[in-house]
Amino acid sequence: MDSRSLILLAFGVLALVGGLWLYTAVPGEAYRLHVMASDADTAANASERDTAVYAYDELDPEAQSVFRKGRAAAGEDITIRTNRWPEEFEYGTDTAGVTVVSDGDTHYLVRASQRRCLAGLCAVLRIFLLGVAGVGVVALGIGAKRATAQS
Repeated sequence: MDSRSLILLAFGVLALVGGLWLYTAVPGEAYRLHVMASDADTAANASERDTAVYAYDELDPEAQSVFRKGRAAAGEDITIRTNRWPEEFEYGTDTAGVTVVSDGDTHYLVRASQRRCLAGLCAVLRIFLLGVAGVGVVALGIGAKRATAQS
């Protein structure tokens, strides 16, 4: 095996592994959720300001799961990455809002916000990194072909 084949193989491995590893590190859409228990007056005031009010049983299963995760965080903000964000916690063109969820006699204020990557920059970066990984595959192929042709 000559040095060019070895260099192509090493470059191919680095480009493939590095491109895929960095691809997974690029942030995607994430949602920040904060659930806090509230008294009935606060929930009533929130609902008077066009805030959506749901009974826990009315939420679809995905929304119930997200709500349970937020409630289990005991008042701390949590970040959730999901492909399907529950529409109960969507706020139209705004990226943040409040929903009231009633579970029995307890009312919760659910504040959700969406964190997006810089206006498509992350999508471009992901495509570029897939291209780097593709170059790695090509370099591996060429290096392997050269190495087998010489033996």
